[in-house]
Order: sequence, then C-alpha cells, then structure tokens
Amino acid sequence: MTFFELVKYCLRLIFLPRSLRTMEWKMLRLVNKDRKQNGLKKLRMQEDLRVVARKHSKDMAQKDYFEHKNLLGETPFDRLDKARITDIVAGENLAKIKGYQIPVRRAEIGLMNSPGHRANILKSDYNCVGIGIVKSQDQSFYFTQNFAERELVFTKKIKKVVRLKTGLNIKGYFLKNPKNIIYQVKNHINDKDPLYEKLIKVKDRKFNFVIPFSNTGIYQTLIFVETENGSEKFNVVNKFEIKVRKGFVF
Repeated sequence: MTFFELVKYCLRLIFLPRSLRTMEWKMLRLVNKDRKQNGLKKLRMQEDLRVVARKHSKDMAQKDYFEHKNLLGETPFDRLDKARITDIVAGENLAKIKGYQIPVRRAEIGLMNSPGHRANILKSDYNCVGIGIVKSQDQSFYFTQNFAERELVFTKKIKKVVRLKTGLNIKGYFLKNPKNIIYQVKNHINDKDPLYEKLIKVKDRKFNFVIPFSNTGIYQTLIFVETENGSEKFNVVNKFEIKVRKGFVF
C-alpha cells in the first residue's frame, strides 16, 4: 500500500467504514499482516485484478453459486484472459461469510486455516493481488482474491482498437528491477517468426514507447522482458490482440 493509498484507506475508515471498497483494503492489510508474520513481502493491490475479482464475486452473489468455475464454464484463467490480463497469474481464493459482525477478519481466518488457500496467501512468488467483495441479497459476503506474480504494470489502458497512424502506446513501470523489453508483432499467435520486433532499453523503472503497425488488420502483440539484466534471454509476460484501422477510434 503506497502512502497515497494509505491516506485514502484511513479516510475511508473514518467516513465509509462499512463500504465494500473499505472492506477490500481491510482484507489487503490482513493478507499482508499474515505474510509479514511469515517473513514475506507485502502484496500490492492491482486495479485490473480487483475488477476481475469483483465481477466474479458479483456473479456468484447474483446467481447463487460458490465455485472457481462460473456458470458459463469459465475458469479464473479464462476470466483474466477475457479481461486482457495475460501476465503470470496463478492463484485464486474464494470465501463466503454470513452472520459475522466482522466478516473480513472471519473470512481471512478461514482462508488461512485452509491449506490450499493459505498456500496462495503465503506464496513467496506473488507480489500483487486483486480483492473483490460483494454482498448478496441474503446478506452473505462473497470474497474473491486473485494473486499474481508481475514484472511490470501498465499505467495506460491497452486499447483493443488503435489507429494506423498512431499505433499502440505502451506505458507503465516495473515492480521489480528494471529490465529491457522486446515487443513482437505477429499475424497469428503461433507464427514462428514475427512480422517485426524491437528491443526497448529501459534505464529506470518507467517505460513509454509506441508499437507501430504497417497496415490495417488484426495483429497479435507480445511483450517480452529480460530474465536478468544483460542475459539476453527473454520471457513473454503479456500478449494482446490488437485491431488496427484507419480513421478515428472511439
């Protein structure tokens, strides 16, 4: 939790102590307290992960089910992929609580007492989480925690449709040590060779570059990050399908 987020959280505790958003931040603090007691680094709340978590909690509350797979048969990975979150995300915790005065604390205690859920909370690889809490008509609270291990965060939304003239703007910062980036553009995700690629040298934690396109159409864009500085070995961390067209994009 950044200083600005901490100030917002304190204000919410004063003026909106029972709101669902305040409860989400309370759960983050409890999760990080459990991690600290086990010698682990704190997790950072990520808004894109939280949106996906909220949607799943809302879906369960409205349709009266409690499963990782929703009624459309979508897994946590399917929901994240649909939300264009394609970096390494590997854990989801669910909880359902009713009849407790402090549901957030009760939910976190229950998760920590469950071996599988505890393993997610205390997994050292994770550095991010999205927490979504929704209250159903029968006064049950539904909790979803989506955990992630992330190299970088995008601060500018990745557009689905871009103009040929302007290309795709990629802007963000590294959560870990800054490393070089390679982007590739392909016609199809399984094509062996890209149409073109470029190395982006990153000097500090922030990056801001534009991926150009030579023609209109639908393209697969992949973002690779260097495994270690100077190693010249790269792993894919994000991939997006981008529609390129002429004229204005709304």
